Amino acid sequence: MQTTDGSDFDYEVLIVGGGPAGLSAALQLGRSLRSVLVCDNDEPRNGPAAEAHGYLTRDGIPPEELRRLGREEVTKYDGEFRNSQVTNVERSGAGFTSTLDTDETVTSRKVLLATGVSDDLPDTDGFEEFWGSGVYHCPYCHGYEVRDQPLGVLVTNQHMVEYAKMVYNLSKDLIVFTDGQDVFDDESRLTFVERGIEIEDEPIIALNGSDGNLENISLADGHNVARHALFYPPPMEQHSELPEQLGLDVNEAGLVDATRSQRGIGFTSVDGVFIAGDASSGAPPAIVSAVADGYAVGATMNGELSMEDFEVGLQ
Repeated sequence: MQTTDGSDFDYEVLIVGGGPAGLSAALQLGRSLRSVLVCDNDEPRNGPAAEAHGYLTRDGIPPEELRRLGREEVTKYDGEFRNSQVTNVERSGAGFTSTLDTDETVTSRKVLLATGVSDDLPDTDGFEEFWGSGVYHCPYCHGYEVRDQPLGVLVTNQHMVEYAKMVYNLSKDLIVFTDGQDVFDDESRLTFVERGIEIEDEPIIALNGSDGNLENISLADGHNVARHALFYPPPMEQHSELPEQLGLDVNEAGLVDATRSQRGIGFTSVDGVFIAGDASSGAPPAIVSAVADGYAVGATMNGELSMEDFEVGLQ
């Protein structure tokens, strides 16, 4: 492909990340007759989870199966895939040159970052082991499956108090753990206690269980608290170094600031670089939101490419 300024590109769009957002954008772009390469290193955020929930017609589907189906659909529209990580993206003429961890370089007119985020988990013994199988971040994704069971919720700052109230909707057998943090004032503590919710202020030493099932939580004072599941929304950070490398604006929540305009959504502070999915401030962290965001950002990118082609023309 060659533009009127003489620039050659391997693809019109390079998509970094093959999760729900990246695949959804690739599908939209492929159906718009755009040449697309999706690079993914197979490190999905929801990899530890056995099932994905809340996605209409696909409720309960294993995350890897959802990605497989998505890749099949993108391939129907000539989308290409590389099982590799993009390590560098640089401006090159009217587009970008990107380097993969295989030392291959790829040129594209536009770049979409659908790289997601990583959860910053506590160092507590057992926390990472049970993440996704007994410790959960999202009541909507995993709450129904543990409804009416003995539940815990880890609240380490005042902003998470409202989150604890949502978990209470799932089970009245609820214990709030503060891990030794000074979270509750007298009034808010009383509102929980009046509803029969116990508050454990001792630091958490370990999470214990067997066969991937959480059984109890060990506290610093030496006693164990039996719980079937623990909910905790951890801090997030960008999964990829590319946003920082490209100098994109990242907010206090660790998300790339996404701009919405009359032309569409997913714009970043760097012309030609777009953002979609969990890594973006424009989408809530859920599969259904990532798919919707990818769809909309893919349409935005096609719109921008179409306007450029109309104004400049292609040889």
